[in-house]
Amino acid sequence: PVRPGLVLTALLLSAAGYSLLQSLVVPALPTLTAELGASTTGAAWIFTVFLLTTCVATPIVGRLGDMLGRRRLLLAMLVAVIVGSFVAAVADSLAVMIAGRAVQGLGGAVFPLAFGIIREVLPRERVSTSIALVSGVLGIGGVLGIVLAGPILDHLSYHWLFWIPLAAIVPVAVA
Repeated sequence: PVRPGLVLTALLLSAAGYSLLQSLVVPALPTLTAELGASTTGAAWIFTVFLLTTCVATPIVGRLGDMLGRRRLLLAMLVAVIVGSFVAAVADSLAVMIAGRAVQGLGGAVFPLAFGIIREVLPRERVSTSIALVSGVLGIGGVLGIVLAGPILDHLSYHWLFWIPLAAIVPVAVA
């Protein structure tokens, strides 16, 4: 039997993981520029490629989820975020970092897939509130990513900007 509370929790955590990854690198761009030996323009691609991939993947994967199954595609997108986070975490060059961030950007498809799953699984009276919660996580996670980047960079290396979300997303994908 489907447990709506567990499903909503997993969807909220999926959305939180993606939204953190979108903003964690913004305060870290000067550090990433120095550590990766990149130009300012090159470092800007670390952020930009993530957004471009998200913009392209979100509508396409959302529609594929309608046709092939939202749960299956949500899991595939979470695996892509895990792989992209791993690649970014071990990156020691700008090209590898950009590749990892491009794969991470596929996680933007979490949102349309989550909205569809909410409509399928949750009782009608909980749908609008649940969609609002998942949407709110995007904003909250974006702000938290900017705030958390400072302490992570102060006490750890830039690699941890990707290891920490990776460690959080793996259990969500399993759930």
